[in-house]
Amino acid sequence: MSDPRSLEASERHSLESSEPPAKRRKVRKGTKSCWECRRRKIKCQFDNPDDTTCIGCKQRGAVCRSQEYDDDNAPEPGHKPDPPLTRRLDRLEQMMERIVDRIVPDENDAPGPSSSQPQPARRSASASSSRRLGPGRESSVDILQASAAGEGPVAALLAMRHESVHRRGPSEAGPVSTPALTSVESATPTLPTVSTPQGAGTQPLASTGRGMPSPKHFWVCTALRSIIPPQPAIEAIIAASPGAPYVPAICYSNAERQGGKVEPVSGLAIIPPMSANPLLLAKRALQLVICVQQLPSNFDWDALGTGHTMKDTMDRLSTTSLLVTSNDDLVGYAEGLECLLLQGYNLANSGNLRKAWLTFRRAISLAQIMGIDRGHSAAFRSCDPNADPARRSSARVLWYRLVASDRYLSLLLGLAVGTHGNEFASAEACEEDTATERLEKVHTAISARILERNRSQQHQRDHTRQQSASLDYAVTQEIDLELEAAAKSLPPGWWDEPKLDSFVSQEVLWEAACRIICQVHHFTLLILLHVPYMLRNPSSPRFDYSKTICMSSARELLTRFITFRNLNVSACICRRLDYAALIAAMSLCLAYLEKRKGEKWDQLREDGDLVEATRRKMEHVAGLTADRLNREIVGTIESLMSIIKKAATATSSGIGRFTDLSDLRFNVPYLGSISIKVARPKTPAAGLMDPVLSSMDVLGPPSISEGFMQFAPYDDQAPFGSGADVEPELTAECEDWALQGVDSAYWSLFEGIK
Repeated sequence: MSDPRSLEASERHSLESSEPPAKRRKVRKGTKSCWECRRRKIKCQFDNPDDTTCIGCKQRGAVCRSQEYDDDNAPEPGHKPDPPLTRRLDRLEQMMERIVDRIVPDENDAPGPSSSQPQPARRSASASSSRRLGPGRESSVDILQASAAGEGPVAALLAMRHESVHRRGPSEAGPVSTPALTSVESATPTLPTVSTPQGAGTQPLASTGRGMPSPKHFWVCTALRSIIPPQPAIEAIIAASPGAPYVPAICYSNAERQGGKVEPVSGLAIIPPMSANPLLLAKRALQLVICVQQLPSNFDWDALGTGHTMKDTMDRLSTTSLLVTSNDDLVGYAEGLECLLLQGYNLANSGNLRKAWLTFRRAISLAQIMGIDRGHSAAFRSCDPNADPARRSSARVLWYRLVASDRYLSLLLGLAVGTHGNEFASAEACEEDTATERLEKVHTAISARILERNRSQQHQRDHTRQQSASLDYAVTQEIDLELEAAAKSLPPGWWDEPKLDSFVSQEVLWEAACRIICQVHHFTLLILLHVPYMLRNPSSPRFDYSKTICMSSARELLTRFITFRNLNVSACICRRLDYAALIAAMSLCLAYLEKRKGEKWDQLREDGDLVEATRRKMEHVAGLTADRLNREIVGTIESLMSIIKKAATATSSGIGRFTDLSDLRFNVPYLGSISIKVARPKTPAAGLMDPVLSSMDVLGPPSISEGFMQFAPYDDQAPFGSGADVEPELTAECEDWALQGVDSAYWSLFEGIK
């Protein structure tokens, strides 16, 4: 059988040889102008009589052809002459169409190299198309065709080799190893293997003809498609990741999930085609990176054969998704808000709280432009014309998720909230919610009130108002009553500690995990609400309630943290529990600085064991995952545990208080060295602003006035122009700034206590 390439070449050669040579035309006597000068009706002049190109053609870069010869650039009869730029663009467009025809087969064709049109016929059609391009163009098209069809630079440039791997059928994909678990026993629940339907690797294409994205977003789609792992690797990741069932349900309420609106887990293995909107590709990439984040520590990543490490894969997926989420021209759809929400969760689970905060704040701004905060949904539309309206996420749920995430991070970091309305917590909005969802909405509303109280305290300290403590504590008591009422509205047994078992059904595990997370957040709010008053005026009973609430909430929180981490040892699974455990452990240790009047330390030993168990659990996770955040938390807890040890020594000796804590000091990154010391006030004072027994001073330049807790703000730690590198980048990565300022925000709650 003859080679189609040789047939095409011989056909082209015979066509070229059949064309008659250019003949000299008879021109009128005295005619010396070239074709270009004639068309422009200008005089054709030469620098020298021997020159072959006139001055005008030199300046224009055009071919100077005498009228003795035919004009190759003459327009066809009935057409106006096109400018040179238009002709060049037309030529380039036809060449690119030829490349696309060679690289991407029609979507209606069967997988593999064969198609509905025989290959020789396609090449013959290509040859005829090339001839239509005009003389002198066949060689350029042939070069591009040869490069795109094989391993040439065009195929590499367009990143189509990876695309062809996704399009091949199972028989051509080759054997791919499935991930094998190590012999280490894991408590991570075993999920059923995901069954992907036949041909589920790609969705049906939109009516674009060739299955190519729009020219405006061609490179974005190409980059996204090239970094998505192969199909067998995706299926293995989804089957092993505990977070896979939760990822599709992030943007839906429990009622919508029960109603079947959520995409099935197997749908995560369906990768949108190249012709899809870039938002759909970015959404799938972000969903996959969250699944990879939460893989168990004993998962054998190398068995996937992706050619990249797990960290590199997550970095590639999240970084490339920024091409879409950072593009204002692309994110103005419902899927755009979903992508920003997923990106924020990804950053928060990675420990990059400040970047996550910025991402959620940007998503809130976009949602406000759409009018979602005002109940308008006309602008909340999908970018996918083939999307099933029955599965579309609701604007109301998406708006609440954004507000809740923003307020949670703002509370941890001590930043202002982005919105102040609480319409999501109204009776009408909570009509179909479960008890857990209603409590979560109350928590979101109260988070904003706690932040408002904290900022009010800071403002009043700056203006030295004497009545600030009385007013702030009244607000604190009011918020506490709201939390208590919300807690009592839950059904009986809801506050019991859930039992997590890897052998229960996925639905039971889902409910238990949601309850633990909600309970932990409730106790965190109680601690942050009362901890500013925990150490105030120990001789007065007014603030005894605050200390009691802080200690009991810390115990409940740490117990649930240990239960959760016994089952999920991946550092990126629900990272918010790590920050909550840090706050609870620090508060429980500081509570033993000194006894309040009539206080009994009958649980001191149990509290010490609880804090130590928390420290060991975090140390275990840090050892398995090399997580820097857990290592930093372990160091902070170890520094504060000496308070409990000294309190136990003082209690056993019958002293009841201790005065040898002057050597207790530890470092807070980018804040300074904190020293805790105990000293009795010389004279008693009446009122709310009585001095307390303890004082904390931030050591190092500059020294500030006396008080319980003093801070050297970032801007004051180094004089201007000193070159001291004391302030981190505002959006530093977790590897550079592990706690992201969570510890600094916590210590600032004690600032100004006298």
